[in-house]
Amino acid sequence: MSTSYEPIFDKFIKKLKNDDQFFSYKGMDTEELEEILKDHLNSLLDRAVSYIYKFGKPDINLYNRSDDTQKFDVDLVNQEIDLLSDLMYTCYIQEQRNKIKAFGLTFKSSELNVFSPANERKSTLDMIKGLEEESINSIQNYLSRERKTWEYKSIYSSGST
Repeated sequence: MSTSYEPIFDKFIKKLKNDDQFFSYKGMDTEELEEILKDHLNSLLDRAVSYIYKFGKPDINLYNRSDDTQKFDVDLVNQEIDLLSDLMYTCYIQEQRNKIKAFGLTFKSSELNVFSPANERKSTLDMIKGLEEESINSIQNYLSRERKTWEYKSIYSSGST
């Protein structure tokens, strides 16, 4: 009983089909490129799992996995695969926010007005904030449901009446 990282990574990569930056590694041979991409994907998956635990403890231990074998030690349901790929995307977009903030620290405000229109930066940061809010809602929805049936968890015991 295990789930490969592959379906999670495949769903994540499909979200990036128009993002040239993720796949932009010039001057490297295929083996080096695959190793860098594998490390980046594993890092994003680590952050996605940690993101879930910031809001609660899932019914399964998502830390029971091996980057060497590229597998979780449990069978993930489709909702978990979707959630992890969505959270990987959020973590990837958060990297872009960090670049925007670093860009803002590098230049004076008068220089930013010449090189980077404020409206574009603001709309990008607003989009990232909206994506983070959507991710939090998805995590809370996941944590409030039975993972196999996808029914809401009951706060009442199922024992006596």
